[in-house]
Amino acid sequence: MFMDLATEVARNVLVLTVYFIVVALVFNRAFQSLDKLVNFETDAAYLNKQLSANKLQDILNVKFSFAEKYELDELHRLCMSIENKSKDVFVEIDWKQCFISDFDKRIRRAIRVIPGKNEAAAQSPSMILPGQTLKEEISDEKIGSPLFEPKKLQAAADKTDYFYLRLLLKISEANVGGRSCNLRCQFIAKNLSWQKALVLALQPK
Repeated sequence: MFMDLATEVARNVLVLTVYFIVVALVFNRAFQSLDKLVNFETDAAYLNKQLSANKLQDILNVKFSFAEKYELDELHRLCMSIENKSKDVFVEIDWKQCFISDFDKRIRRAIRVIPGKNEAAAQSPSMILPGQTLKEEISDEKIGSPLFEPKKLQAAADKTDYFYLRLLLKISEANVGGRSCNLRCQFIAKNLSWQKALVLALQPK
């Protein structure tokens, strides 16, 4: 009986040892990834102010989607969705007058991309009819390449800096006529927190 107890204790110690080794490896991997992973979020407060300033808050619902994490050279495109909530307002995006910035706030052309392909779609204007939603992937003129140099993105994430996308919209309203407005959307780059890195490291592949 004593031998059985000793064997059981030894087995439990072995299991605990293996468990703590695995946990230590997971923690180590999570912390090692921190200097290589960033995430992005839309500056929602700024976007809402822009919509309000351009009298678009009751017309448009603008959304951007990002993955939970990115390596420094992994962000190639922005995924955008614009819903025309109105019943009688027509919205047009003039892609030839749309720009995306870097973290030094220098701008370059924003380019519509064919989803899943490293090539540009036609840069003719996009019309969003009342009740319809436009979904686009947007890059710069170097389609297929990272939007930002890894070193500059890392420096920006260290400062929680932002870049922006400027869209030129043409609004046609019944009994009002047409108008143009610049809608500027800001995106904040951040270093991935160690808590988030740990959660992602624990997720099954």
